[in-house]
Amino acid sequence: MPAPVKPWDPPRTANGQPDIQGSWSQRSNITTYSIQAGAIDREEHTRIGGQATAFGRPIIDPKDGMIPYQPWAQERAKYLNLQHRGPSKPENLDPVSRCLQEGVPRIVYQGEVRILQFPDQIVMLHEYGHHYRVVYLDGRPAVGDGLKLWMGDSRGRWEGNTLVVDVTNQNDKSWFDIVGSFHSDAMKVTERWTFVDKSRIDYVATIEDPKVYTQPWKLYVELGRNEAEEHWENAVCEGNKAVHVAFDLPFDR
Repeated sequence: MPAPVKPWDPPRTANGQPDIQGSWSQRSNITTYSIQAGAIDREEHTRIGGQATAFGRPIIDPKDGMIPYQPWAQERAKYLNLQHRGPSKPENLDPVSRCLQEGVPRIVYQGEVRILQFPDQIVMLHEYGHHYRVVYLDGRPAVGDGLKLWMGDSRGRWEGNTLVVDVTNQNDKSWFDIVGSFHSDAMKVTERWTFVDKSRIDYVATIEDPKVYTQPWKLYVELGRNEAEEHWENAVCEGNKAVHVAFDLPFDR
C-alpha cells in the first residue's frame, strides 16, 4: 500500500502542471512472472522470461492479493497457468515472451519509463521493447469502440499533484504477467500517478472488466526517479528463443 505522504508543492511546468519529467522505474520488487504469487518457480521463471526472481505482490484490493475472476474466467486462468510450462499452441505462451507488447498496466512495472511533458500531452517512452504512449490532456474524446490497441488509448487530467489517466480500447491479447493473468477487450484501466516528492511517484491502477472479473481491483507500484537519464535500448526480440524452447524447435528456424 502507498505509505502516508506529506503535502508537497512540486516544481511546475510553464503552464502550471506538476513537473514529472525524467526517468522513473519501479521500486516495489514486482516480477512480471506472477502478480498474484510473487516469487515462485525461479528456475521456470528464468527459463521462460530471463528475469531474476522478485517478491513484490502489487495487488492491494482485494486484500487477499488475488484477481477476482468470475468462475469461468478462474478456470481459464488456471488452464493458462498450467499451459505456460508447456503450451499446446503459441497463443498459450506469454505474449511478451513472443515479442508482443505489454499493455497497460504491465508496462509500468516492467522497466524504466522516460516521461516528457507538453501543454496538452504527456509522452511516456519505455526502454522495454520500444513501447510508448501518448496521454492526451486536451479533452479530446477516446477513439471509437471498434479500434483495439495493444497499449490502449489514454486520456488524462490533473487532480492536484495526481495525473489521472483513463486507458480504454486495449485488445484482449495482453496479459498482466507471464502465467496467463488475462482480461477481455472490455477492460478499462484508471491510473493515478501521484507525484509524492521529487523522487517518488505512487502509481495505483484500478482495473475494471465486467466480462471477466466479479469486481474492480487495484494494484500499486512505487516508482522512483533515476538520476542517470540516459535512455538505453531494450530491443527484447533480438535473440529471443522463448518460442523455440517452449516448442522444442531448432534455433536456426
